[in-house]
Amino acid sequence: MERFGLVGISHRRASAEEIGFFTQKPALLEELRVALGVDELILLSTCNRVEVYWVSHQRQSPDQVLRSFATWLFPDSPELRALADATCIAMSGDAVHRHLNALLCGLDSLVLGDEQVVGQFRNSLIEAREQGVCGQWLGMLADEALKLSRRIRQQVDYTHMPTSISEVAADVLRAQVHGQGGRVVLVGSGEMTVTLAARLAGWADMSLHFVNRTGAKAEEFAKRFGGTWQELSEFQVWPQDFDYMVTATASDDPVITAELCANLPEQKAERLILDLGVPADTEPAIGKLPGFTRLDVLEVGRRVEKNQKVAEKLGREVRPFLREGSLHFREKIFRRNLGPVAQKLRESVEARAQNEVDRWLATHLSHLSQEDSELFVAFAKRLAEQTVQVPLIALRQTMRELPMGEALLQRLRETGRRLATEDQIR
Repeated sequence: MERFGLVGISHRRASAEEIGFFTQKPALLEELRVALGVDELILLSTCNRVEVYWVSHQRQSPDQVLRSFATWLFPDSPELRALADATCIAMSGDAVHRHLNALLCGLDSLVLGDEQVVGQFRNSLIEAREQGVCGQWLGMLADEALKLSRRIRQQVDYTHMPTSISEVAADVLRAQVHGQGGRVVLVGSGEMTVTLAARLAGWADMSLHFVNRTGAKAEEFAKRFGGTWQELSEFQVWPQDFDYMVTATASDDPVITAELCANLPEQKAERLILDLGVPADTEPAIGKLPGFTRLDVLEVGRRVEKNQKVAEKLGREVRPFLREGSLHFREKIFRRNLGPVAQKLRESVEARAQNEVDRWLATHLSHLSQEDSELFVAFAKRLAEQTVQVPLIALRQTMRELPMGEALLQRLRETGRRLATEDQIR
């Protein structure tokens, strides 16, 4: 299990602004893999976390991978490298598997039960495989975690609470609107914008105004959900007034400035801005303007009214599945480690048996007919196959009982690869 590792940052230990520093993506994932010195990786980036899952057959230290990650992200900033050291997690072994399972079933999410993260992780896995940086080991970890998540969500009821940040944002808006309606500006064209627009379109006396870099996309949303639209560049010069604004873009820099908001006409009711972007889509200074309330994505997630009893019930129902999933995955790792060792043992026994058969047929049994010789060969082969099962069964049992059995298996595999390489050289 020690070949698996994880480094990353999330809402558990960092602010939305701090997470935003870590959202830089490489042009190719191979660039990041080489920089970290690992064999495989998956890069997951969501609105409340950036995590790198990796495999290293050289047993890279998680702390060393974290330092390499920080150096790759911030080569010219000792301050941000220090931030990474203070806020990021770095783990290996069983902890990685437990963390990923908890994340995909919604126990480690900003929004308890979050289901969007499952699709985001699946997309990250597909991207890593397409770019050739996710191999059999990390792929097995990811596939097993996704299977377990699907099984849990089929058997555990998640319907008693919002399961995505867009649903939480809708609940925050509903609490603010009090059925009185208002004008909502939606900036962005991603999944969160679509989900939120579908909810808001059914509310009484709510008017929607869509803003996007691409005018065609904004116009498409306006026709689909009802409302008006503007290109972002136009909105930044001639903004439509609003009561509520929700932003969720992929921009690296804020697209809504404090100056833009300060130039809006005064109104009696306070304007509410929900910034769901990471990095932030709106300047933090907006929250200090009179008549404005600004919540970043982490503040939005924590604003939802939490039913502690429901959360505790969900945790109790999910954890037995997690324990079972952990045992199942360890068994798969054990079998995969044991496979090459068992194969080498079979090949060794079969080779020795064949040598003995050839020797006997050439000496003591040279008088046998062709038919009898073939029967003798078949008998010897069958005997060798049956004989090798005895030490294999004992090996499996012993390895399971040894505290370091899995590590010993890995050492045996490495030794086998080394000896095979030396034989080729000779």
